[in-house]
This record gives sequence, structure tokens and C-alpha cells, in this order.
Amino acid sequence: MTTQQIADELNKNGWYQKKDGSTIQAFQIHGRTRNYANIFDRDGSTVSLIGRAVTKAKPVTTSQPKTVEKIVKAISTNTKTSFDPISNSDTTILILGTMPGDKSLELGEYYGHPRNKFWKIISIITENNLPLTYTDKKELLLKTKIGIWDVAHKANRKGSLDSAIEDEEPNDLDNFIARHKNLKVIGFNGTKSQALFDKYFDRQSGLKYISLPSTSPANTGIDFDNICKQWRQILTK
Repeated sequence: MTTQQIADELNKNGWYQKKDGSTIQAFQIHGRTRNYANIFDRDGSTVSLIGRAVTKAKPVTTSQPKTVEKIVKAISTNTKTSFDPISNSDTTILILGTMPGDKSLELGEYYGHPRNKFWKIISIITENNLPLTYTDKKELLLKTKIGIWDVAHKANRKGSLDSAIEDEEPNDLDNFIARHKNLKVIGFNGTKSQALFDKYFDRQSGLKYISLPSTSPANTGIDFDNICKQWRQILTK
């Protein structure tokens, strides 16, 4: 075999096939080329013809890059799920939000952020005292025949802004509407709630749909008295 053929064989994953069909690795050939320094380059266990480099294969790794791990962790951390609805068979008004914010999820309560205006608005337009406990808040809703739920059952969202909602899965609102025979009005707490509803559901002719200014602390473009004025629309059936 010529030196060129030896060099070609050395490039095949570090193996050399002898004339008898058996194989030996490059490091075994290494010693045999010691006396031919003018023909072969020797680097550790690697032998190559002078002027031709043998590239060592990079080890294969199956571990995920750290960046991928961080992305997966971030997605799982930002996956959030809404609460069950608050309603009963007497419910005539349904208020739909998008999904609970981080403070609400932390407390396990609808509109749990202390600067969210929802509970204050409901107490004013229904002419009731502002409820102080979450139990009292739920009782106020049932007494005034108002139900609350969210359009999104689950979604990815970093933080509490509606604009950050991604990959949402809707709640079964069609089934909710079918079970609540006395339902007359659906109010959307903010434009994102309305957009999500119209994305996944058809509006029914027997219901009145009302767009309402968001009660979120992030909504600073409208004064409180005007918000209450618009929210009173849900009471006119």
C-alpha cells in the first residue's frame, strides 16, 4: 500500500484496514511510522501524511444547551391558569376578564390587586357597601345576580399585563351560557377580554354584549366616575 493510501485510510475515523482484512487503529500505526519522519506528521496518537491534516471528530453531546433550559423554565414559570367561575342559577350578568393577574393568583382571589377598581365599582353601581373580605365580595356578586369568569383558562404570560398573554386556551363559555338560563348580559372587562372572546366564540342573539373600560390599575386613561357611569350599563337589561 502506498503512503497516500495509508493517509486516506487514517482519515476514516482513525482506523486502518490491513491487507488481510483486519483493522488496527491509528495509534497502533503511530509507532510504525516513527522511522519515516520525512513522510508522516505525528501528533499524539494521530498520524497524517505531511501536508494533510487529520481532523479529530468532536464528541457528541446529548445535553441541552443552557439557553434552551432557560427558555423551557421560563415558559413553565409563566404558564398560568384561571379560577373557577363565581355564579349560580340566578346569574343574569356575566363579567368576563382575561385571566387573573399575579397578585390575584397569589391570593387565590378574583381582582385581588389592592388598586384594581372592580370591587369598588360593583359596590357603587349596585348601591352596596364595599365588601372587605373575599367571602363578602362573592356574596355581593350572588346577591346582585352578577357572575364573573375569565375568557382564558390557561395561557403563558410574564407579569400581569393583558398584552403579554400568549398561547391561551379558552374556558368553556358555550357550556357556561347554556347552563345559565337566566343570563341576559355579558360584559367585557377591557378590550383584551372582548378580543379573546370574539376569537374563540360566536355571539348569541339572545344576549346583550357590552364593552367596558378595564378595572386594572394599568388603565389610567379614564377617570373613576366615568368608569362607573359606563359600568352601569350592565344593569340595564
